[in-house]
Amino acid sequence: MGNQLKGKLLREASSKRQDGGKKIVLTASAVEMSDFNLNPFIAFSAGFPLPFSKRLLRERLYPPPPLNDDGTIKHAPYGLRKIESLLVDEFGEENVATVYPTMLEMFVGKETRVVGISSMDPLGIGFVSRTYTSLIGIDGKPVTRVEFETLLSNPVFKKYRPKVVLGGSGAWQVVKTGVQQKLGIDSVVMGEAEEDVVNLFRKALNGEELPKQLVCSRPVLEKVPCIKKASLFGVVEVTRGCGRGCQFCSPTLRQRYSFPLEHVLKEVDINARSGTRMITLQTDDIFLYKADSSFTPNGDAVFELVDSVAKVKGVKYIQVAHAALTPVVYDRGLVEKIAPTLVEKSRWTYLNNQRYATFEIGIETGSVRLMEKYMRGKALPYTPEKWPDIVVQALGILNDNQIYPLATLVMGLPTENEEDVTATLELLDRLKNNRVFFVPLLFTSEEDCVLNRENHADLHSLSELHWDVFSTCWRHNVKTWRGNGFQHFIRIGGLFAYLVYYRRLHGPWVLKHILKVSGWGEELQ
Repeated sequence: MGNQLKGKLLREASSKRQDGGKKIVLTASAVEMSDFNLNPFIAFSAGFPLPFSKRLLRERLYPPPPLNDDGTIKHAPYGLRKIESLLVDEFGEENVATVYPTMLEMFVGKETRVVGISSMDPLGIGFVSRTYTSLIGIDGKPVTRVEFETLLSNPVFKKYRPKVVLGGSGAWQVVKTGVQQKLGIDSVVMGEAEEDVVNLFRKALNGEELPKQLVCSRPVLEKVPCIKKASLFGVVEVTRGCGRGCQFCSPTLRQRYSFPLEHVLKEVDINARSGTRMITLQTDDIFLYKADSSFTPNGDAVFELVDSVAKVKGVKYIQVAHAALTPVVYDRGLVEKIAPTLVEKSRWTYLNNQRYATFEIGIETGSVRLMEKYMRGKALPYTPEKWPDIVVQALGILNDNQIYPLATLVMGLPTENEEDVTATLELLDRLKNNRVFFVPLLFTSEEDCVLNRENHADLHSLSELHWDVFSTCWRHNVKTWRGNGFQHFIRIGGLFAYLVYYRRLHGPWVLKHILKVSGWGEELQ
């Protein structure tokens, strides 16, 4: 937000706040209120340590979205928009405002009863944050935590004493670490909030005591409202839940549900008319849209969804959030049918300016044993024994159709042994010629997953083979995605970092992996 615009809005604050502020104010941290210049994948960098000043990052990396004339935010996180819709229906639009965090002083006043905050990673202990903060090792907190703490330190909270309610997919972090009282959060909402959030806010408006933690009831999904205002990245929810049963993942605990096409298109239209250029189809697996209980994809429904969204006036880009790999193998024809639209509506280009589509997939492991133990449903309708072949075949099909995905792998799952890690390395070797961006992650026992009582994996618990996985993945990424110029930069920068820093942090043996990522390791063999 430009200083001139902010100053103008703040000068108008007194007249716009004659009623003492809005009764209900909704917000999120600065990093979670940005579209990262319309790049959802760069948003992963919020889990890295803070390398520069917040001011510079807010200007360059995660600038704020545009504001409406009244100072409210034009595009907000999708989950916050859902809550906003429910609250507006119940308490009236004149009593609810969704705002950028630096604008709180314009909307929070003596009449404000509750501030609702949404966060995906408030303390920086999600999968990405834990992995790359510890791997990079720079002293300090990840960006997402710095910005969350900055939000809570705003003087309006001490001056007006509104109730503070925290929700979002990362709310569990505050409960699990026991810092709720220290942070001044009155109530933490966990789970799907649609069924219980209105009553919670009603209690806050009436000055009643709030529950310290509220684990929400499963909502009647047919009654989930449409958003009323535009979301960041043009997000619209097409499915909720997964049902495959991966024990390290929270969506498996949610009821699987596909939203009606008319519901989806209504939200697409709201976003498109707001001026956003991208529509993001939020789903744990696009191929689950209107699928039956056997996980067999409904090809006609998936094609109709993608085709209908592409035809909405004002939709320039379409981004699918997630997809599973087994449906790609099961119904190759479906991929061939939707790929041309996804590629045409993609904003991504490869090194030779060839347009390609992408979405996130979960490879997680090459170990059949771990698949059988922790994520058996991931291979359905096939058996876990076929998983490595499924991954290879699926990535081949996706690449043939100009879809180059981002793929996660999970290191340090409970009971993982060297044979399991070796199996992952063997799978990576089979994938070395594919166009895919690998993101290896440390296992994190999130509160709302089956393995929530297990210990987090950390760098000290990793074996030499685990480090081989990390360096193999990042060597592949550097080689596949950036070409020789970037590779030379990685070589010089990586060697310098080793000499002055990483040798002390991780030990002299880490040099081998830095050389491997840079490409020197291959030349030295």
